[in-house]
Amino acid sequence: MPQAILSRSKGVLLLLAPLLAILAGRLATHSEIASSNLRTTALLFLWLCADALALALIAKAPANRPGLRSMLGAIAAGCIVATLAAAAPVRAALLDMHALVAAMGLTVLAYLVWSLLLAAQTFRSTHSAQKAIGRILPEKLVGFAAHETHMVRLALFSWGAAPHVPAGAQSYAYHRVINPMIAVFLVLQVIEVVVVDLLVSHWSERAALVLLALGIWGALFLVALMKAFRLYPILLDNTEVRVRAGTVIDLRVPLDAIDGIDPAISHDETKAHDVLNAAILSHPNVVLRLSRPLEHRGFLGNKRTINRVAFRLDEPGPFLEALKLRL
Repeated sequence: MPQAILSRSKGVLLLLAPLLAILAGRLATHSEIASSNLRTTALLFLWLCADALALALIAKAPANRPGLRSMLGAIAAGCIVATLAAAAPVRAALLDMHALVAAMGLTVLAYLVWSLLLAAQTFRSTHSAQKAIGRILPEKLVGFAAHETHMVRLALFSWGAAPHVPAGAQSYAYHRVINPMIAVFLVLQVIEVVVVDLLVSHWSERAALVLLALGIWGALFLVALMKAFRLYPILLDNTEVRVRAGTVIDLRVPLDAIDGIDPAISHDETKAHDVLNAAILSHPNVVLRLSRPLEHRGFLGNKRTINRVAFRLDEPGPFLEALKLRL
């Protein structure tokens, strides 16, 4: 557990450190010293952006050895960030150095051409637009954007759609336990959106609009979550149990990897790193004990090894009977 916490802390630090460094540099470009030394400030800020992103990439790469294309991408991103984030006079001084602008443009172009070629190859082999775009932009960012786009589609459309149950599989619902609680959160969210908008609009209309947009997005997310819980039930067929919790969790557990069914699990055990708890806002009533570890990948790409899978069903009896017949 301490090792897992240390690993997560390192990941957060590697994400925040370059952002904080670039933010500090951006603030410095608005200083009086910067305004009296525009060209020098522009060069230093460009170096800071590219260096911060490159060092973060090196720190996160296996054996601290990122690939050449990844390094090129970090430097290209630094060029773009430095151009967009600098104070207006510093940006003008940077763009006035034509040879440097040409070098920056060639760096960005080289990365884009290289990435587009790889993206085309990936799309031809996988027919997945998400995987192809992941060769150009950070994979976790693409995964997050794809997930949020799917949630918006669920919230606005898919009304009355049938649950996703492939041929040959049996489905087992869990939404009747969770959705009433989500509905309460949705009502509170709508009330909060209205109250916050009325209060903040007296102080700043722009801030009120931002908070209104965030509140509407939150409400849509809850609607999508409720629909996803209904549309993506847990599945059982002759080869596997597919444990799902809306679009948040999706794990395929082969039947030959199930060692047994535990009668119960404590609240503290559900928080263990090797336990996948798919019972959202409730306590599990089904616990699968595995005969071999399985790797679970979250929707943002984070991985962990699990030895038990816990989830809750509206009616666990029929599922347990069907599973025992297959084990």
